[in-house]
Amino acid sequence: MACSALALAAFPSSASAQTSGPGVSSSSDYKAYLTEDIDGASLAAAPNPAPSASAKPQYGQGNSYPSYQSRWSHIAFEAGGGFNAPVGHTTNYATYGGNLTLGAGWNFNKWLGTLVEYQFMDDKIPGRTLAAVGAPGGNVHVWSFTVDPIVYLPSKGSFGAYFTGGGGFYRKVTTFTSPQAVLYCDYFGFCYEGVANVTIGHFSSNQGGMNIGTGFIWKAFGPDSNGKLFAEVRYVWVDSPSASATQQGTGSFGTLPVTFGVRW
Repeated sequence: MACSALALAAFPSSASAQTSGPGVSSSSDYKAYLTEDIDGASLAAAPNPAPSASAKPQYGQGNSYPSYQSRWSHIAFEAGGGFNAPVGHTTNYATYGGNLTLGAGWNFNKWLGTLVEYQFMDDKIPGRTLAAVGAPGGNVHVWSFTVDPIVYLPSKGSFGAYFTGGGGFYRKVTTFTSPQAVLYCDYFGFCYEGVANVTIGHFSSNQGGMNIGTGFIWKAFGPDSNGKLFAEVRYVWVDSPSASATQQGTGSFGTLPVTFGVRW
């Protein structure tokens, strides 16, 4: 009897130890676990989704204009050539001719830059004008140094457009020539006769002028390259003097130079 009583007294204590001992959660612990799951405090943060391989590049990458992060990418230059088409009363003393354009400057950002440009234009003088002055031949040369800002329009493809214009110093020289026989001698002492155009008269002027125009670019060297081919047309106006009792002159000079080349 005494032994049975002791065994019964020990059994409840053992059961209690199983419900509250190590490794067994009590009812209060279970409620706390549910509470944490419900309010999300114990849930791990979902990882950020990996970028899709087909995602489009941000602006300033891929086919858009470069972001000019490199020091060298700020340097701008151009080289090109083409032809000129005189306009207005300029057609009375100048015909179609050729041009050469060189420039260097700075790209402030992907939208705006500026160039210091040298341009040389060579136009012939119409036959009716030469007949009126009694000269067999002649030409009109205009060369200039100008400062020309350039504004690129937004583009995400391989083709784009820009506006440019500016002003500066222009020198215009009108020359009348005549073919004459000349004697040429080479290094070895052999001489022979030839014909060359000799200047028989000219007049010139140093004036201010301006230009304005637009152009198109093609990123032929790759979508991320700063180099591009360009084609542009401008209107050039030079404030050259007209003829008077004291000076020779042809009046203001206007032409449309069309230029093709490479731009950086």
